[in-house]
Amino acid sequence: MGYGKALILHEETDDHWDIKKILRRYGHEVIERSIASNIIVEVLSLMPHIIIMDIQGQEGAYLEVCKLLKEDDRTSEIPLMAVLRGKAFYQKLQWIEYGINDYIQEPFDEKEFMLKVKNNLKLSSLQQKHNKTKKALKESLAIINKQKVELENNLTMASKIQEALIPKSLGNIPNCSFFWHFQPSGKVGGDTFDVFMLDEDHMGLYVIDVMGHGVASSMLAVALSEFLILDVDRGSPLKKKIDRPPYYEIISPLEVINYLNKRFPFTKYHQYFTIFYMVLNVKTGVLKYVRAAHPSPILVRDDGEVTELDGYGTPVGFEFTEGYEEKTIYLESGDHLIIYTDGLLELKAENGKTLEYDGLMEYLQNEIQHSYPNHYLTYNLNQLAKAQEKLKDDLSVLEMKWIKFL
Repeated sequence: MGYGKALILHEETDDHWDIKKILRRYGHEVIERSIASNIIVEVLSLMPHIIIMDIQGQEGAYLEVCKLLKEDDRTSEIPLMAVLRGKAFYQKLQWIEYGINDYIQEPFDEKEFMLKVKNNLKLSSLQQKHNKTKKALKESLAIINKQKVELENNLTMASKIQEALIPKSLGNIPNCSFFWHFQPSGKVGGDTFDVFMLDEDHMGLYVIDVMGHGVASSMLAVALSEFLILDVDRGSPLKKKIDRPPYYEIISPLEVINYLNKRFPFTKYHQYFTIFYMVLNVKTGVLKYVRAAHPSPILVRDDGEVTELDGYGTPVGFEFTEGYEEKTIYLESGDHLIIYTDGLLELKAENGKTLEYDGLMEYLQNEIQHSYPNHYLTYNLNQLAKAQEKLKDDLSVLEMKWIKFL
């Protein structure tokens, strides 16, 4: 800081006082006040850059002024210098204890005095900048905290919306019973699934895993859930109206995935997703499906044989020369079908190691040997997922058991 406003405090004004002349000669504005005045009011009205006290005679009065200025938050950071005359110099430690910033003894050197004034003004300027920065930082943190609370509230609402899209009950599907678990890695995630009747004989089922996890992935997952609602009047990609009995047509899994691939291109949304979509005749057990780069569902036959539902398919969103492959299998009464997202393979097993594919197959073989087929094979996997402190990826597991009653 260069030039500043200096307030000189002393008992009586003196137009010929040497300090005043020195300060003005160096370009500083000088104001004089008596220590007998209401000093706090005076200082607040003038807001000087530095205060200089000429200690003469009434040392107790000056000490009281020093104490008042340093105890008041509004004036405490203004540099306070004392000119110690006569015996006052020998009480300098007392002045330091009262919070004086600097002092000089009479007789003093003009250059030394102005160097101290300059240094105190510079320190005062730096302190003011520091305080402004500190205040701005405090205000910014308050804004950030407010935005954080709003974000947490919005994420909580988003998670409730996403959870509302996950089935709560699937007891109205003939010949089928289900057990499932959905657990995002954060408040929201990119997994979603649903099961629904396409007509009296056919059931549709999909499990989707959007790239990544978090808000962006959850937004696309919610959009896909809304897009795949079975609403023929609105133009569902799962079922369409025709002009002959039964006046509707169930869209094949292959056509559904091809349509999704065109409707959700990566070039537009900058995201892709994997999906397993199947149509099951709940009365005959005929199952048609497409696996668009989704982890291969695991089919556990009633006799304990384990196979995978393979089939070529790339993630939805990319136009590749080779198309998707639709396959057909035939379920037998008592078969279990396990569809999952790859977050399942990221679970930590009881030994602390990542589950991975081999660990999943080992787990299923153990379940099959002990009490299969009288319970759901994924029950303990779901319990393991719930016990994890933090998931690396969103996790969905949907297990279906088909028993032919009709």
